[in-house]
Amino acid sequence: MMAKKKLGHTHSTTRNGKKYIWQTKRLWELARGLEPFDVEVESFKVLDRDGWFGEDHPPTIREVAMHCHRINEADTNYPIVLNDSGKLIDGGHRLARTLLEGRKTIIAVPFPEMPEPDAIQEL
Repeated sequence: MMAKKKLGHTHSTTRNGKKYIWQTKRLWELARGLEPFDVEVESFKVLDRDGWFGEDHPPTIREVAMHCHRINEADTNYPIVLNDSGKLIDGGHRLARTLLEGRKTIIAVPFPEMPEPDAIQEL
């Protein structure tokens, strides 16, 4: 399947010359039945990587400010979502807020197996 329409908020990963895309809203729906657990905040390597902008797009001050707003508004009562390898696929703003507040753990739900993507793009 090829992504032609705007999917809204998404998570994507690139493998073997293809970009696999999941709609965040659908991931939330599928994660509802998963068992939440506490994860050490410092265990996430994404804390020290660019998870939002990409190397081809240096962020503007406006974009950083918008992310700050989203971090401040993030509801940490909702768990972050992890893929089948334990990597963050949704909840970066909640993770950032938890870090800023000095908390040591965050609630997460893990996918034991990733669902089918909503779209696949050839690169």
